[in-house]
Amino acid sequence: MFSSGLNTLNCVYFALFFLGVGYAIFVAVTGGLGGGDVPAGDIDVPGGADIGGADLPAAGLDAPDVNVSPLSPITIASFVTIFGGLGVITLQFFKIDARWSLLIATAGALLGSGLMFLFYSRVLMGSQASSQVQRRELLGIEAEVTVPIGTTNVGQVSYVTKAGRMTSIARSLDGRPIPRGRLVKIVRVTGPQVLVEPATPEAEDPAEGG
Repeated sequence: MFSSGLNTLNCVYFALFFLGVGYAIFVAVTGGLGGGDVPAGDIDVPGGADIGGADLPAAGLDAPDVNVSPLSPITIASFVTIFGGLGVITLQFFKIDARWSLLIATAGALLGSGLMFLFYSRVLMGSQASSQVQRRELLGIEAEVTVPIGTTNVGQVSYVTKAGRMTSIARSLDGRPIPRGRLVKIVRVTGPQVLVEPATPEAEDPAEGG
């Protein structure tokens, strides 16, 4: 089926094809997609916030633009695999002239890797961006104080959003201290902090009743 004497071009095709296949196997085993993958755990937002367990970023919680480079590892791997595969097929099975083989392999690889780039950037990364939390979505959310908020000292609150559980540094809106375990409501986001107020009047709060 295959030509017994492999010339330089055949060797290049085979090497690139198996390199691409090997990378695909590596991705399948490790569960990673190289330099643009969707995080499996916490989702980072510019400025130092972790959705799922860290402080709010200094720039707020507006979801960033999600971009994937056309030269990301997954796109390059697609090009290499398709180029090598088409090269092997055109030379070994259809006995096409080497120049036409190179042209077909290059065009097919560009088309295939371009489609992979569009799919990856528009579908996968688009779904990641949609799960991020924007600043306005925090307003009115009920949270629990996990670190007491003092008159001058910041504390910490924990709350649930569409992206999962989040924790943020917090200050009292009116400056009064708020003990740990008290339910509060987020009323404003200012830089790396959220401003909160008790969710219920002090006399009705279960944490105060005892």
